[in-house]
Amino acid sequence: MAGVKPGPNAGSDGARRIAQAHSGSHDHDRRGGFAANPDLAREAGRRGGQIVKDKYGDDFYREIGKRGGETVKKERGAEFYATIGKIGGDKRSQRMKTTEEPPHI
Repeated sequence: MAGVKPGPNAGSDGARRIAQAHSGSHDHDRRGGFAANPDLAREAGRRGGQIVKDKYGDDFYREIGKRGGETVKKERGAEFYATIGKIGGDKRSQRMKTTEEPPHI
């Protein structure tokens, strides 16, 4: 029976019992994983991104960004970028107003 995995079927009572027994047995379970430790997720993302950059080069990221932008433009239209640009500009303007230094007297 090639291709058949040993053990209980996914989602079965047996599979749930095994998952329960192993819960907390790994280091990432004890630390709470990415949800409990955003710095851990950030570091994992940074390392993974660096590995991809080393393997495929800077142009890889430029190309996938360009493709993604073109897809969004097709799906949502150019107005979408104008709208999010205005929102970003408004937020930056508000942030700049709250961080202004008081006048020197």
